[in-house]
Amino acid sequence: MKQEHQCWNFVMSSFARSYGVNRVMIDQKFHEIALQWCDDHDYVCNMHLDSLLKVDAYFRKVYEEWN
Repeated sequence: MKQEHQCWNFVMSSFARSYGVNRVMIDQKFHEIALQWCDDHDYVCNMHLDSLLKVDAYFRKVYEEWN
């Protein structure tokens, strides 16, 4: 799997845990945020890998700041 897809999947899985799969897959905003975040971070997702709770809190904040 390409690094770009791995990054996008990482971000989207966090959004799905926080906001639900159906909402995340339907709302284009989540896709845009994930793509932008991956692009901004050179498709490297190596933050808070010790805890999914930290990952999810981080991406909830990213989503809230996007709005």
